[in-house]
Amino acid sequence: PRNLIGFTKDLPVAEMEKLLLTNTVVDAESLKRLAQNRAQAAKTWLLEQGQIAPERIFLLAPHEGDDGKQAKARVSRVDFSLR
Repeated sequence: PRNLIGFTKDLPVAEMEKLLLTNTVVDAESLKRLAQNRAQAAKTWLLEQGQIAPERIFLLAPHEGDDGKQAKARVSRVDFSLR
């Protein structure tokens, strides 16, 4: 927001957070893309820094679901498994 003169108005952190949350729109495609980017970043790290063989790492398609604890909230988690 700007003041009467047009300069950027200073806001308290809590008010800035409230404005950001109120005006941020996140759709299902954005969440899917975020999941894919995070998975790719983890894979890249495991290959480069973790020195894991490429044939041992697989990326699976993201899926939505809940763990039964919070019916209305989306679950955000990563599953790793060894083979």
